[in-house]
Order: sequence, then C-alpha cells, then structure tokens
Amino acid sequence: MTDNKNDLTQGSVLKKLWNFTLPFIGANLIQTLYSMVDLYIVGRAATTADVSAVSVASLLINTFTMLLIGLSVGATVVVGQRFGSGDRSSLSRVASATFSVAAIVGVGLAAVSAALTVPALHWINTPAEAMRGAIAYMLICSIGYIFQSFYNMLAGFLRGIGDSRSPMIFVCISSVLNIIGDIILVWGFGMGAAGAAVATMLAQAFCAIFGILYVKRHDFPFDFKPKSFHLEKPETSELLHIGIPTALQETLVMFSFIILEGIINRFGLSASAGAGIVDKFFLFATIPTNSFYAAISAMTAQNIGAEREDRAKKCMWYGMILSECFAVFFFLLAALIPGKVVGIFTTDTSVIEQGVLYFAGYKYEYILCAMAFCVNGFINGTGHTKLTLVTNVVSTYAVRIPACVLMGVVLGGSLFGIGYMLPIASAIQALVGLIFFFTGKWRAKTVRAV
Repeated sequence: MTDNKNDLTQGSVLKKLWNFTLPFIGANLIQTLYSMVDLYIVGRAATTADVSAVSVASLLINTFTMLLIGLSVGATVVVGQRFGSGDRSSLSRVASATFSVAAIVGVGLAAVSAALTVPALHWINTPAEAMRGAIAYMLICSIGYIFQSFYNMLAGFLRGIGDSRSPMIFVCISSVLNIIGDIILVWGFGMGAAGAAVATMLAQAFCAIFGILYVKRHDFPFDFKPKSFHLEKPETSELLHIGIPTALQETLVMFSFIILEGIINRFGLSASAGAGIVDKFFLFATIPTNSFYAAISAMTAQNIGAEREDRAKKCMWYGMILSECFAVFFFLLAALIPGKVVGIFTTDTSVIEQGVLYFAGYKYEYILCAMAFCVNGFINGTGHTKLTLVTNVVSTYAVRIPACVLMGVVLGGSLFGIGYMLPIASAIQALVGLIFFFTGKWRAKTVRAV
C-alpha cells in the first residue's frame, strides 16, 4: 500500500494532482448526493416534524464531524511528509499514534455530543414538534462518532501516502448502505428521524470496519490489534500540533454558519428558505474547491518531505487554476441565471426573489473561496496550520459575522447586503495566505516532520 504508485513527488505535477483529486471530487459528490436522497426519503416517508428534526440535528452533528475531519488533516500532513522524505519505516509508529488518538477522540466526542444533545437543541430553538425526533437522531448519531473518527483518520493516513481512491470506495459503499437503511427503516418500518439515524450510524460502522479490513489485506503499516495501540510521544505530539488547529478552524467556521442562520432567520420564512437554497447550491458548487484543498494539502506534504519545494509550489498554482475554472462556471450561473438556479428547488416566487437577492453578492464567494482554499491547502501541507486557524477565525468572527450583524440587525438590511458581506472573509484569507507564500516564511522547518 506504500509503493511508488502513490508517490506524489515524481512525474507530471499537473497529471498527478488531477488524478489524485478526482477521487476526492467523487467522494464529496457522492456524499452530497446521498444527503439529498436521505432528506428526500425522510421528506416523502415521514412527517414534517421528522424532516425538521433531521435538518436541525444534522447541523449540530456536522459541526462535531468537522472537528474529526480537521483532525485527520494532521494525519495527512505528518504521513505525507514522512512518506515523501522516504522515512517509511516510521509509518507504523505514526499509525499507532493516529489510531490511538482516533479511539480517544471518537469515544470522547460521542460522550460530549450525547451530554449536550438536549441543551444544544434548545439553544438553537428547535421547534417543539421536532424536539423528540431531533433528540433521538442526535443520541443515535453520537454513537457513530466512534466509527467516524476511525474512518476519517484512516482516510487522512491513506491520503498522506498518496491513496485517495480507497477512501472514495469506502464512502461509496457507506452511502449505498445508508440509502438502503433509510428505505428499510424510514420508508418500510416508519421509524422517522430515529430510523434515519440508525441507518446512518450502521453505515458509518460498516464503513470503518470495511476500511480497516481492506487495508489489513493490503500491506498496511498497522494491524489494529489492541496491543498495537500506543500514543507514541513524538508522533502524537506532531499529529496534534498540526491537526488541532485545523480541527478548531473547521469547527469554528461551521459554528459561524449557525450564527449566520440566526441572523438570516430574522428576515422571515421566505428569506430563510431562499438563503438555504443558495447555501445548498454553494456546497454543491464548491465540491471541486474542497477537493483541491484536500489534495493540495496531501501532495504538498509529500513534496515538502522530499524537499521538492518547486513541485509543492506548482501543485498550489495548478490547483488554483483548475479550481478557479470550476468556480468561474458556477459564478456565471449565479450571475446570469440566478432565478433559474433557485427555481430548481422551489416554485415559490417570494423564495426565488430572496434567493436572487442573496446571490447578488454571494456569487463572488465562489471565486475568492477557490483562491483562499488552495492557498490554505498549501500552507497546511507545509505544516503551518496555526496560521490558517488564526486567519480563518479572525476573518470570520472579527470581520464576516460583525459585518453581517451590522447589515442584517443594526441597519435592518436584507439578504442583498448580507450576500456582499460573506466574501470579505475569503478575500482576507486569500490575501494573508498569498503574502505568507510570497515571503517564503512557509519554509520554516519548525513544524516539519522529522
């Protein structure tokens, strides 16, 4: 599994990056399409209260999940740098630390999520009719964090050694099983939100177990036996040093969307629905951006470890160009036919009108986000994840949120004004990242794998 076919330090940078990114795009696309099918099944086979329960609880569940995804970046960078440097004998120690952390974080997160279920749902004003279903959904899905933790760390490790295809296979199987579970439990047995949660948790469990069994058959540097789990001090410290800032960044940014949703909901039901549609379209449109972000992190890490800085820089620029091509396409859709885009999801003219207002400024986020994410991917790959944490938190909480509060609450504006406030944070992140890149301070070796 650690052979030369996964070596991202040799061959055409453009070809390697594109081939490595495609499975990321595939996995993200499958997950996005699955979430749409999941909501469709619940919406068709259950009650409105169940739909609300799943939607509300999913927002909190996804916030915790982002912590796991962010932490897995630490595994990608550490593994990538060591793999690129040729120090493959240490991968077993890195794996021991990685999956020991996965076990601890998974169990801890499950306990915290379960304990916070009721107060968190009350805090975000969950409708009374949906409260029972939302509580059941969160409590059941909390168990899934144990399996999610192992899967995400396994995926991060595999991507660090240049394998982005296997994680995509795991996601495909998991998504299919999840849909089958929804059909049986929600549609067949009428279990509503609880059934959707059970289907999700079981699919996550199978995904983690299948992934572990799969890699054990392919010369993986860890056997997953209880005696093999050790918190190797140097490797664990390195993993957390790089992974924690990214985990905090992902979680805090996700939390900012909860705050933003509260601001937008002040404008009424049509505005809330219109903004929700635009947000969902944004998630779909930025699948390539998020995929290049993850691929650049892994490919940069390997090349930094191999001391191939020229390839690492080319990786960032090629990734940015390709990502911007996708971004420009979706920007043009939002600029030229915003009403038709929103109209795909609703026929309510007031909702379409609000969505068009929101798109007016929001569409610039596609262009700026593609740039910022690619630069951040490069910075993360060099190990300087603290910089991306600080930049993201400051630009989000010191600029974007206050600007939206000013526009939406103090000045009593509309979605039109808020839409123009959102791209500011991405512009700041892109600017800071490019300055850091051109000054060459990313060459500092203090955080590099040794």
